Amino acid sequence: MTALIVGGDYIKQLERIIADRGVRRIEHWTGRKSGDLRRTVPKDTGLVVLLCDYLNHGLARKIKTDAERLGLPVLYCRRSLGQFSEKLDELLESGAVVIGGSPEGACCGLCESKLGLTN
Repeated sequence: MTALIVGGDYIKQLERIIADRGVRRIEHWTGRKSGDLRRTVPKDTGLVVLLCDYLNHGLARKIKTDAERLGLPVLYCRRSLGQFSEKLDELLESGAVVIGGSPEGACCGLCESKLGLTN
């Protein structure tokens, strides 16, 4: 799974927090390049993080729309380690983001639990 972080210049500490929770690939868009509005969210993205205090409204709107279209969870926060850790843990605990596997019930539909064959 890839986590896409949009906004901010120095995100090494945020990358470390995400990596500690099991995400191995992190992509970062600073949001300062005019071409960022034309970029597409990578296919294997499982989480989008918007650092709101380092992001223009146009790019935030575009990323939010793309994430909704793709059904991706979006974490909105400032570039604050405490706030970021807290919100990421909330997402993980709620099951909105699953790292290293698929969420319960998200199988192909052919398993015993989906067919009603369990006791």
